[in-house]
Amino acid sequence: MPLQLRATRLPLDQIDLADDTFALTIPGVATTDPNLEASIALTGILHPPIVQEKATASYRVVAGFKRLRAITATRTVCDCLVLAANTTPAETLAAAFTETRISREPTALEKAVFLDKELRWLDEEQVAKRFLPLPGIRADIPQLKRFLKLLELEEPLLLAVHGGALDEKVARELGELAFADRMALFDLIDLLSLSVGNQKKLVGGCRELAKRNDTSVINILDDQELRDILDHEPSNMPQKAGHLMAWLGKHRSPRLQAAEKEFQTFRGKLSLPKGVNLHHAQSFEKDTMTLEMEFSGRDELERRWVLLREILVGNKGEADQ
Repeated sequence: MPLQLRATRLPLDQIDLADDTFALTIPGVATTDPNLEASIALTGILHPPIVQEKATASYRVVAGFKRLRAITATRTVCDCLVLAANTTPAETLAAAFTETRISREPTALEKAVFLDKELRWLDEEQVAKRFLPLPGIRADIPQLKRFLKLLELEEPLLLAVHGGALDEKVARELGELAFADRMALFDLIDLLSLSVGNQKKLVGGCRELAKRNDTSVINILDDQELRDILDHEPSNMPQKAGHLMAWLGKHRSPRLQAAEKEFQTFRGKLSLPKGVNLHHAQSFEKDTMTLEMEFSGRDELERRWVLLREILVGNKGEADQ
């Protein structure tokens, strides 16, 4: 059944901005936006907020918290869409979520808050069946519980997920760790502003190392070489992130790192001229090597090819004897 809405102009002092019944965020998330304030000052509110009457001459916000807060200092009234008072809380919250989806994809935190609040009025089976499809989640209870696990994380992690600084899947993986391990890894991710790919490598690699060595992640991170990387003042954050990934790779695959070091030493002894490079097989899975040569153009290649061919054919002949 379509929602019943009516347009009306309301005094701002009748709208309770502290009532977060239908807010899709947690306390601590920014509720003002300077860019929005400037936009509204220039063009006004083009998309009216949605409110619902909760008592005589008193309204709670369904959607449009930021828009309303952006005008409180400069206006006394606002044109709003008033949702029918007999709309159920579950449907009202769904309207708030849908309103967000009109302008952008809700964050993982907003999806989790939405589903968690729906459980105030409906049971798990009802929420899974009716509302999981809205954020594009498979409609079953295990998926619902998996999503709600996000809300068990500490506030700094939730805010990072909401702001896009922490990948949602990485956050879930962090949630499986002990508090000290979780926060140590998050602090590294936050400090170095790691990309999603490096977040996954860091968390997965440290968990692997901790399991292999029968210790905690925080003990793995308590490494003097790692501390030296982070404390090295001349290095900027991207450089430190690169050194961190190299440190992790060395500890995860010591044999591979040793082979790489040995290969670099071997290549250095060859004194390869400019435009010539040598590559080993991926992960040293084979003993083969590839010699790469760069030519300024077709003419140079044709001039040098006669000699190169004689060398290559001659070597093949020697190998066949």
